[in-house]
Amino acid sequence: MSNTQTLKKNSGFGDSSVPHADDCTPDNDILYKTKKINALKRRAAEQMKQIYHEEASSASADLKTADQFPTYKSVKTAMYRKRAGRFQDFRQLNGTSKLFTIHVFIAGKLVPLVYCLTVHKDLSTYRENFDNLILKAAALGVVLQPQTVICDFETALIPALQGTFPGVNIQGCYFHFCQAVLWKVTDLGMRTSYIHEAATKKKVKMLLATAFLPFHDVAAVVKLLGRDATGSVAVLFNYFRVEWMPPDRLPLWNVYNVNIRTNNDLEGWHFKMNRLAGKRHLGFYELLQLLIDEQGSTETLIQQVTSGRVTANDLQVKNKKYEELQQRITALTAEYDGGTRTMEQFLRSVAYLVPKEENY
Repeated sequence: MSNTQTLKKNSGFGDSSVPHADDCTPDNDILYKTKKINALKRRAAEQMKQIYHEEASSASADLKTADQFPTYKSVKTAMYRKRAGRFQDFRQLNGTSKLFTIHVFIAGKLVPLVYCLTVHKDLSTYRENFDNLILKAAALGVVLQPQTVICDFETALIPALQGTFPGVNIQGCYFHFCQAVLWKVTDLGMRTSYIHEAATKKKVKMLLATAFLPFHDVAAVVKLLGRDATGSVAVLFNYFRVEWMPPDRLPLWNVYNVNIRTNNDLEGWHFKMNRLAGKRHLGFYELLQLLIDEQGSTETLIQQVTSGRVTANDLQVKNKKYEELQQRITALTAEYDGGTRTMEQFLRSVAYLVPKEENY
């Protein structure tokens, strides 16, 4: 039923005291929102997230209506019902150029704000990028001094952050920590034994689980775990002590009482962007258009939040898997801290939560 028909039905059947539909001014906000929701439903046979991303990007062209754009959380159920296709396989961006991005949280939602396409990822490149950001922020009257930065373990990135932003708290990504150690497992020729031998898998996973221990317990526990190690496992523990145990390194990967969900948000964004790329090799202008579209979606989201029409709860699409994972880790940590779960019991339990072997 159209808006005109609805108004006629409620108009009192010709009562002159009630405005006729032809005399009424349509509610443009409602019409706009309805139009966009219907567009999302019509396109639901395509890739849902990509559809929403494109529609959100186009909405940013008019800031007067951008805040009216429906959130993904509010329309995803309707889109799923109409869905007929599947997402394409994972794709990776191409070329010698490297894309470095900076994300921030807005109303609990992680969004990209800075894109840097560089040839190198060395100390001077990172410092130049950060110096330029500081100048850009200053031109806007903003003092750029982040309190906490979550990042991977690139050799040049961390000292560049520490040198540019004195006093910043740097938290490494647990996913990348696990990935780095598991790659070392492969380098040492242990991948087969890790996958098929229960004792080796247990030892490696308990080593990864030490990241969830209180900072002051880690060194003693790693020493205890490696006490009886032989062969390649002993070499792995030696690598771990040299690479991850120095006093300035250990705090970066320790995630005691840290919400690990934060680390997964960025992985999800990278997965989305690679999927949106649609193919393994992108030319410069193809990549540029991809980033322009992404920025359009980001500006729509910012307008939604700043208008007050959208809250953090509206933006957060709950992931039951990670909610349960975080709840489990929190409960185990409380038991360990309270003395009702031993160190070995704690590590055994947390070991089930580290990345599976097919993820590296």
